[in-house]
Amino acid sequence: MGERFAIGLDLGGTELKAVRLSRAGQVERFLARPSGVRETWETPLASLAGCAMGCGCPGVIRPEDGSLVDRTAHLPHWKGTPVRDELARRLALPVAVDNDANLAALAEHRLGAARGARVCVAITLGTGVGCGIVIEGRIFRGAWGGAGELGHVPLGSGHSGCACGVAGCAEAEASAAGLTQSARALGLEPAEAGTVFARAATGHRGAMEAVERFTERLGALVATAVDLLNPDMVVLGGGLARSGDVWIELLRRAVARHALPSHVGALEIELAAFGERAGAVGAGLLAWDRFGG
Repeated sequence: MGERFAIGLDLGGTELKAVRLSRAGQVERFLARPSGVRETWETPLASLAGCAMGCGCPGVIRPEDGSLVDRTAHLPHWKGTPVRDELARRLALPVAVDNDANLAALAEHRLGAARGARVCVAITLGTGVGCGIVIEGRIFRGAWGGAGELGHVPLGSGHSGCACGVAGCAEAEASAAGLTQSARALGLEPAEAGTVFARAATGHRGAMEAVERFTERLGALVATAVDLLNPDMVVLGGGLARSGDVWIELLRRAVARHALPSHVGALEIELAAFGERAGAVGAGLLAWDRFGG
């Protein structure tokens, strides 16, 4: 009998990421390819086909049956989609599905930057703003899988709309899209997040202003989670988190301004150990937990 392994998938608004994960939690292989979520209803499922046991998906995922509750802006063609059952049918494999940010939090708590934390809040920064919560070693999912939708609280300025429909949604300004929109408004081109961070690191005034706006909105979001949940660790992952560290100290200061002093004195805010791989690693862990025996 060959060596057993799990495949973990992280379906995002831009990319599909996959890892082959050993029983010991070792990432043996990693790949990323376009997710195609904006093309058709079928395209993301076709991207996922070929390898799946654990899958992280945007939106509210019902814990009992792995289905999407209502809709999410990051999967525009899906509404109430039975994600787990569709994948299991196509692959003829057992499949476990959870929210992508939940799985990133699981990976960081069990194997990464938040090991040993009593309460971990993992923020995933990319196309949107994801948030996963692990309390005393267990993912906190809420009543029907919707806990942690931090990106859609109404803490934005209202100048930029979000496809979620929430008035003043913060994600429109505290995500990669928000950073690039702010950079373009300041005349920066190209306005990709990595370029903006790189120019800010050299002291470029416009880039620094865009980064300061971004970290201020994100800091208010993180502070909201800090005051509500009193975590001892906040982990920052996803695509934006690998774009250098010029913004991390700005974010720490913003959190300190917006959160209660009693809640930030011993709080740690760190980059995710697994970076953009965290969601896929967490999906692999979910597969081992559900099907590993």
